[in-house]
Amino acid sequence: MNTKRDPAIRRHYESDGLAERLLAEIDDPARDIGPALDQFHVGGAKATLRLAARIELAPGAKILDVGSGLGGPARLLVESRGWDVTGIDLSPDFARIASALSGRMGRSDQTRFCAGDALHLPFADDGFDAVWTEHVAMNIAARAALYLELARVVGPGGVLALYDIVAGPNPAPLTYPVPWAREAGQSHMVSAERLKAIIAAAGWTIESWIDETEFAQVWLNDARPPRIPAGPTLRHVMGEDFPGMIANLRDNFADDRLGAVQAVLRKTA
Repeated sequence: MNTKRDPAIRRHYESDGLAERLLAEIDDPARDIGPALDQFHVGGAKATLRLAARIELAPGAKILDVGSGLGGPARLLVESRGWDVTGIDLSPDFARIASALSGRMGRSDQTRFCAGDALHLPFADDGFDAVWTEHVAMNIAARAALYLELARVVGPGGVLALYDIVAGPNPAPLTYPVPWAREAGQSHMVSAERLKAIIAAAGWTIESWIDETEFAQVWLNDARPPRIPAGPTLRHVMGEDFPGMIANLRDNFADDRLGAVQAVLRKTA
């Protein structure tokens, strides 16, 4: 994401002292660190595994996770598929926390994280076998530029795997805040059909395109926070209004104002 042009997006995800608070928790071996902290997307680990199962890449494949958050998907891809994952996120705090979590979980050799702009990735052309992104593009207005940039960093025949929230058939305004935005100006939604067109124009061929709206709705309806968290959760990251964000997200899905898609695409240009 372009933090230079829209610093409000970065501020949405960071709070004063966030990195120091969480790094202290991670450094404490007595603290339990689990998936309630680092799977920051609808469906959690299950959704990540659903998307990974749609891709045929050999162990050791080089993956760029754009919008890597606290690194949960990257570590899960290492554990489940044996891939090598580089993560980049708009938030330097998130990158630091993700690196610390990988160190605690013994995944530093297969994962690494940095902060940067998804529209100007600090990587050479053709350097990755695949680009991975979950719940990131909703913060990015320049979608055409995004998918062109993602195509630049994968080699010929490279893969784009995405899991995104899209605009639903109900055109009514969203209820805010939601996990990616506290106000409408931070949110840039497109429909699934519009997303297809933008991605195709950037030189990607669709291999699979799955409507995951029902999966997302079921997960949101069933998802409840643990009664007594054993360690830090996403509420510690996003603030006290995080439960309200999830409630609004659930309502927006229920009213067909939002949908969800998973897709696998191949670089053709």
